[in-house]
Amino acid sequence: MQTVTDEVRTSALSADELVEFHHKGFLRPGRVFTTEQVETLRDVVERARVLQRGKGEEWDLLDPAIWPEDSVLPPEPGKSVGFLFNLWTWDQDIRIVSFNPVLAGWAAQLTGSREVRILEDNALFKDPGKGGSLKWHQDYPYWPLAQPNAVTAWVALDDVTAENGAMQMVPGSHVMGETLPAAFGTGSTYLEDLRPPTVRPIDDPAEVGLPVETITVPAGSVSMHHCLTWHASLPNVSTIPRRAIVVRFVADGTRWFGSRRYEFNYSDDEVGIEIGDPIGGKYFPLVPF
Repeated sequence: MQTVTDEVRTSALSADELVEFHHKGFLRPGRVFTTEQVETLRDVVERARVLQRGKGEEWDLLDPAIWPEDSVLPPEPGKSVGFLFNLWTWDQDIRIVSFNPVLAGWAAQLTGSREVRILEDNALFKDPGKGGSLKWHQDYPYWPLAQPNAVTAWVALDDVTAENGAMQMVPGSHVMGETLPAAFGTGSTYLEDLRPPTVRPIDDPAEVGLPVETITVPAGSVSMHHCLTWHASLPNVSTIPRRAIVVRFVADGTRWFGSRRYEFNYSDDEVGIEIGDPIGGKYFPLVPF
């Protein structure tokens, strides 16, 4: 008879896991939060949704209003992907995720760095029957960084399956270089004028014969992916929610490109970093591990 356990993993990534990550561009290291912690985090996300919605700071990634007018069409009616930004700056409970030393240690291993900083955290949610799909994209094109020295840690707050909106990944796509960022409503790309002429839109993996893996994740567990890995997500066609807290870790010493590359949530003046200088300051703290 199989024993059900609430144990979390605290050990460093193994050599085999590091090889797997650098080969595939993603990894599922295991469980990092207990059932009790997950229940607390679910409550935090639901509370944050109410508070942020009242301030107009809960976004729907499928809303054409948040993307350039010439790059999107109206999304499928009734579908949405909810998004909250940088909850660690005001909610102490979220800090058990964003400043989790195990996640930070894994991120340092995966980026080959001695120290890592928080680039941002997000709460993402797809409500039952309403959560839409996100088109193929990479994380790095949306970040004002000079180098792709960053990883995303995606912590599931619900059991994630294909039915309730799991992510999909293209193994090995992180070695294929940067693509243009997509406006999620249609997958149309934009910011072409800010990128080198060799940077082009992302391909549909099926059309170019690339394999796709669906990333199922139990609640409390994490998947981690390289910031250049191609990924998308399926719609939520189930009766259960798909909620997650996502932390983006960047290697200390990575250079800031700011508005020269992408209009981030904070302006260059707000972050107080000169373009070309290493990332740092109050918005991008080091995470001890």
